[in-house]
Amino acid sequence: MFSSPFKKLSNAAEKKLLILAITTFLLAGTCMVQFDVLLKTVEAPLGIISFELARTVDSADAIITSWQAVDGAMKSAEWSLWFDYIFIITYVFLLCLLIHKVMKLAWPNKESQAYRLGTVLIRMVIFAGVLDMVENFALLQIFYDGIQAHWTNLAFVTALLKFIKLALGILYLLVSYLIYLLKKNTRVRK
Repeated sequence: MFSSPFKKLSNAAEKKLLILAITTFLLAGTCMVQFDVLLKTVEAPLGIISFELARTVDSADAIITSWQAVDGAMKSAEWSLWFDYIFIITYVFLLCLLIHKVMKLAWPNKESQAYRLGTVLIRMVIFAGVLDMVENFALLQIFYDGIQAHWTNLAFVTALLKFIKLALGILYLLVSYLIYLLKKNTRVRK
């Protein structure tokens, strides 16, 4: 049976880790947003995310060509692709810790299906981070060695799976927190 990697932490340690996770995520996220400013073009309306989801060689080529036309965009894309490895660690750490905290609040019975689902989703988020790293590797191959279909396909598939896994983790987090609030509100009224 899966268990949370944070299960042995005290409440005080969890709180300190949560503050650290939020701080590092916000710092890394701010950097990623700054890198992305020059990367938003007609061909890449979502910046680096458009590049991650460029399904075809033609799409990837159009995105890179649009970046080459913007002064500083290629350097910004390079920084974004390399710095993303740090950002991955911060968002995985934060999301896993938040899922752990909320599942403890919403589902105090560790044998419940909802609690067990939370532990599975923590691992799914970690796997999403691994997929993100593979995706970055493929994107760096495209960036440095030219666009090839196998790298474009690998980047697209891993990005898509990553976003699905992260969305499921966030959905669990939100639903569990809402249920916790409803339970807490119900207890207060009684």
